[in-house]
Amino acid sequence: MITAFFRSLGLLFDGRILGILGACTLLSLGCFVAAWFGMSWLLTTVVPEGWWKENWLLDLAGGLAAAIAAWFLFPMVTTAFVCLFLERIARIVEARDYRDLPPAPGLPLLPAIGNSLRFLAILIVANVLLLLLLFFPLAYPVGFFVVNGMLVGREYFELVALRRVNVAAARTMRRKNSTEILLGGAGFAALAPLPFINLVLPVLATATMLHRFEAWRRAAPPHHAGGG
Repeated sequence: MITAFFRSLGLLFDGRILGILGACTLLSLGCFVAAWFGMSWLLTTVVPEGWWKENWLLDLAGGLAAAIAAWFLFPMVTTAFVCLFLERIARIVEARDYRDLPPAPGLPLLPAIGNSLRFLAILIVANVLLLLLLFFPLAYPVGFFVVNGMLVGREYFELVALRRVNVAAARTMRRKNSTEILLGGAGFAALAPLPFINLVLPVLATATMLHRFEAWRRAAPPHHAGGG
């Protein structure tokens, strides 16, 4: 998985990938700007105007809470947007490194959007629930890496695998390589909070998992490789 990750770094110099990253970043920023103004409007509507303006401490606390939420949720939202471009990213990787492959059936747009929304919702809910472990300092990091490793690793693997194999074949391959997928997902989750890295991480994770998927698929017996 580490070798595949470093192999994927070359994508960051591809103009097509930079265009996708720019689009996803702008979409994510737009969402957070809209959420920020929406939160401000809601607070000024619900809370009496005079009391809100006079209570600078509450104003500061609200801004701080919004900043913290943006810090943790921004990479998740960016990931969800990048998932919409998964097919294009995967085709770029295959055109660079797997020119022998025929075009993949790919994922239709509506299922891709559904998968992105489902992934984002599950990821946010799981991490909110994990905050309960903050009362147990030693348990939180373990829970964070295990839960996010399972979710992130499985999501990226399935998004890549289901482009070329059926559900049964993807499930068999995932179970056979579950440990590596878990560790890869945990690694991606560990890098997600880092500034700037979190913007390019979805692309690197997609490419890394595609490299590993192709290695596993080509090493499997023909009758176990599955079909689309």
